[in-house]
Amino acid sequence: MRLLAALAAGAFAWLCAEAVAGRPVRLPTRRPRQRRQARQVWLSQAGAAVTPGQFWAVCAAIAGTTFLVLFAIDRTVVVALLPAVGAGALPYLYWSLERRKRSDARFEAWPDALRNISGGLLAGIATLHEAMEELAVSGPVPLQAPFARYSRLVGRGVGERQALEAIREELADPVSDAVILNLELAALEGTEVAIRVLGDLASQITADLELAEKVRTIQTQSRIAGWAVFVLPYALLVFLCATQPLYRQFFGSSIGLLIVMLGAALSLVGFSLVRKLGKPISPHQRIFAGRPEEPAAQWLGAEP
Repeated sequence: MRLLAALAAGAFAWLCAEAVAGRPVRLPTRRPRQRRQARQVWLSQAGAAVTPGQFWAVCAAIAGTTFLVLFAIDRTVVVALLPAVGAGALPYLYWSLERRKRSDARFEAWPDALRNISGGLLAGIATLHEAMEELAVSGPVPLQAPFARYSRLVGRGVGERQALEAIREELADPVSDAVILNLELAALEGTEVAIRVLGDLASQITADLELAEKVRTIQTQSRIAGWAVFVLPYALLVFLCATQPLYRQFFGSSIGLLIVMLGAALSLVGFSLVRKLGKPISPHQRIFAGRPEEPAAQWLGAEP
């Protein structure tokens, strides 16, 4: 009871502090259709050609199969349940990693893409629009598909700015936001300003890439250690319950259940803190992020 009272008091104090600071807490109001759209966009960004329903079905099937296998080995519900929940999260972890890889690949590809556009403008052989369409054919591979979509949208009568907004919604990362907003600015200001803006942006992204690589290298060991500390205790617990009847009997009791649940809660809190402390600090944040009901998102969903 004291713990619950302390948590309630802490939550109340946080809400008061947010209100005093002028940041009232707003509950999410997105409709189910908008949530489904957001999840589908997330899966598309990760390269998963499935619907959200199929994705959750696979997660549930993996979790259920893992639970049945572990329960057949150790005959202890709670010991089989926690690793099964972790196994059910593996598809999410895998596609999160794939989504991050794709985002990093685009990040690394943007300087070359910007230099290609600037080169075409500087040589006078292409307009900005033509240079962007050329990226769909001869540009960096991670950016060919988005700019192919740009070309198709413009070919269907969508304005150039609206087509750029549509692929910005598709990419949905802070670096792409900055680049596409600068491309829109360059289209308004003329060739000379466009060349200067795109050159400066390419140099800035290159410097950010070098810094991100240094930070990633430094934090590799802490990330590996965090996963090891999180996974190994439960692997050992499953092994002990499978081989020692005394452990199996203890963790099948109510006190054993309480200990495992408390340990799982503390492990999740500790792992979250380690992940948060080990997360690279991005120099970019999404500021001009669109909403699913905006026209750009509608074009994105309508485009095959």
